[in-house]
Amino acid sequence: MTILGLETSTPVCSVGLFRDGNPGLEQSLRESHIHSEKLLTLVQDVVRSGGITVDQLDAIAVSIGPGSFTGLRIGLSTAKGLSYALDKPLVAVSTFEAIAEAGRQRHQSSELITVVIDAKKDEWYVGQFQVVNGRMTETGPVGVRSLDDVMLLLRADRPSLVLTDNVEGIRRSIDAHVVIEDVRFCCRGDVVASLGHAKVLKQEFSDASALEPMYLKDFVVRTAASVS
Repeated sequence: MTILGLETSTPVCSVGLFRDGNPGLEQSLRESHIHSEKLLTLVQDVVRSGGITVDQLDAIAVSIGPGSFTGLRIGLSTAKGLSYALDKPLVAVSTFEAIAEAGRQRHQSSELITVVIDAKKDEWYVGQFQVVNGRMTETGPVGVRSLDDVMLLLRADRPSLVLTDNVEGIRRSIDAHVVIEDVRFCCRGDVVASLGHAKVLKQEFSDASALEPMYLKDFVVRTAASVS
């Protein structure tokens, strides 16, 4: 089984493949505002590197949020287009679960993984996962929290990892002993594809016509008048 994974929820634009019995493949560009221009090119490059054609894909997996409003829209619209055009099933993968899983693979001694993404206006998208015997489970739903709430979550007497897009800001605020890493290193299309494979095995498909990104916050259009 071969699953294509798309990750566009942050400034990282990443595409990957899960392939039964073979190492995963991944290509990423860590640059803002290039998703619409480069995403399909990355898809073509990754599929070609896997020695297959797009018709040989078994499903399309897409990172569903939370994250960048624009990035999520681009990723989901591309995933829907591929699903319709190729007549392949679509699966939605939690962005924070995929990020945490990539972090777990990079830091295998971590027992608690917290993903903290700046949601603007002094709010943060936050998700926390515990790792027991190499298996990761969510401690609660991903939500929008204050920085004080984040600090309370990090008061744990076990090896902890924080993945964030504001490393210096979080480091200045934390008094707990944790490893802090830039979340961009953990935004990986191949991990999205791997988690998508698990959903395919469970027949957890999404309705492409109804699927929407998990924004968690309302999108606010800033005009010249509102910022003057």
